[in-house]
Amino acid sequence: MSRTALVRATAIAVLVLFPCAAHADPLPKFTEEREAAALHFVRKHCPDLVPLLDDLKKSARPAYELQIRETFQVTELLADIQDDPKRYELELKMWKAENQALVLVAKLAMPKEETRKMVEEQLQTLARELVELELQSLEHRAEVLRAELTATKDELTKFRDNLDRATKDRFEALLERAKKKKP
Repeated sequence: MSRTALVRATAIAVLVLFPCAAHADPLPKFTEEREAAALHFVRKHCPDLVPLLDDLKKSARPAYELQIRETFQVTELLADIQDDPKRYELELKMWKAENQALVLVAKLAMPKEETRKMVEEQLQTLARELVELELQSLEHRAEVLRAELTATKDELTKFRDNLDRATKDRFEALLERAKKKKP
């Protein structure tokens, strides 16, 4: 088996055995349109993954479709969080690093010791980057939640301060609704 074939075979095994995303939500169905969108995303953000996906498509179609569905789900998540640029950037960086790590894991099958050492060093660097990105993501989430908590506490204080007025307004609204229902 040639070195390239060995690397690709290992990559296929990695993609089959270690899917990229943890599925909080059910994955979308596989369609040609979603496949095209996912492949466009991969070409743009992790082009080294394309040959591995091509090989997976030829040799393990169900695993290929799973990878496409997961990648499409990531594109949908990213689209949903575009209004939070910092979170968007962190999530995209994490996806890139995770998938670059998959490519490197596939390369670990290379028989040359010097190549393996270099790949292991790159993988160590990526592992550190992923941990740091996860930390930044958690810090950002904590910051967002602190801001939401502060706003909610302010709203609660205002509501308590105006309890009598809110009660009167609610009472009048209910009376108005009752008047409209009378014949």
